[in-house]
Formats: sequence, structure tokens, C-alpha cells
Amino acid sequence: MGSYEATIGILADELERVEQVFRGLTADEWRAPTKLVPVDPSLPRWTVFELAGHFDISIGLTRMLIDGRDDLQPARDRTSFFINPRSETAPVVYEYAYTMVRGKTPADMPGVLHETFSGAISQARSVPPGTVGPGYFAPMRVDEFVASRIVEAVVHGIDLTQALGRDCIATTDGIKETASILDDLLARRTVGRRPPELADDLDWILAASGRSVFEDSRLPLIG
Repeated sequence: MGSYEATIGILADELERVEQVFRGLTADEWRAPTKLVPVDPSLPRWTVFELAGHFDISIGLTRMLIDGRDDLQPARDRTSFFINPRSETAPVVYEYAYTMVRGKTPADMPGVLHETFSGAISQARSVPPGTVGPGYFAPMRVDEFVASRIVEAVVHGIDLTQALGRDCIATTDGIKETASILDDLLARRTVGRRPPELADDLDWILAASGRSVFEDSRLPLIG
């Protein structure tokens, strides 16, 4: 586990790469469907436009935690944030993305994301790592929450590049941190270690997040 400043730096690098992709999209690319399948498969898949809305929410939660800081007892960490029933949380997350882009156009979203991303990084750097606030499911320390946002940035960055037919843009450090959190998640949720065939961290992330098919009853760990 690295220092808080190093964790913020990794997240900042991931978000910068994601933002650069969104800034360069064509009209057709904004309409490209992602490969994410909703819990209710009869619903339409997010397009890249709705994925941008989800990025705005998931990273913006960092600012909400800091704005809501209080004398709270942390109840989750970077790993346990992802331990929740998908059948309950996924439909809410799905709808939130549509809510966030309502009334906006693709041309609006790069600016929206820049404000959210830069604000989250700036605010994270303005408070000590032990700051505790609402972490969506339960109170969390900000250093743990920022680490969980690396997973969000890497995994949904993969969703972005898969929708566009491009290579993964995640940084080496972002991939390493995400793989480590998913290793810990596997250990907490089930038994054993990641399959030896998934020794490569990116391969492990793809399988553990359901972004690639791998025959293991323990996977995927997150949706």
C-alpha cells in the first residue's frame, strides 16, 4: 500500500487519460454501445454517453465524501466497498447514469468530466488521508475511497476503450493497484488465489470484472 499522495497521483493519471479519450470522440463514437450488460438484459446497454455520466458520478463521490466529512467511524475500505449484492446496486447505478446526462449533450460532457475529475483530485489533496466521510455505502477514510476510485477509473476505462475498439489506456500503476484490490476481494469473498492462467494483471482485471470470459465459478467479482 503506497502513500496517500501516490494513490492520488495514480488516480489523477488514470483520469487524465480517460478525459483525453472523451475529449477526442466523434459523434458516432459517443453513440457507440458499451459491452456492459444490465442486470435486466431487456434494458438497453449504456452508450459511451451514459458511461461518461457514470464516470461523473463515481468520481464525484470523492467530493461528496470530503464535503460531508465528520467525526465518523469508517465501516468500509478500498476492498469492501465492492462487496455488495449486484442485484440491488446495479439497477440503481444503471439509472443514475441516465439521470446524470439528462439535459446534457455529448459536447457538454468533456467539460463536465474535467470539472469533476480536477475537483476530486484537488479536494483529495486538500485533506489528510484519515479524513472520514460518507462513502456511498458506509463511512470511509478518504485514502481508502480514493484507492477504490482507481478501480473505477481502470475498469470503466476498459469499458470505454472496448466500446471504441481501442487498446487499454490504463497506466502500469493503475493496473497494479486495481489487480491488488481485486486479489484482496477474491480472498475476502471466496477461497484460493487468482487462477495461474491470469498471472498477468490486466488479464486478471478483465476476468475478475467480467470484461472477458474466464471459466471460474468465483468470477466475476465485480460487475
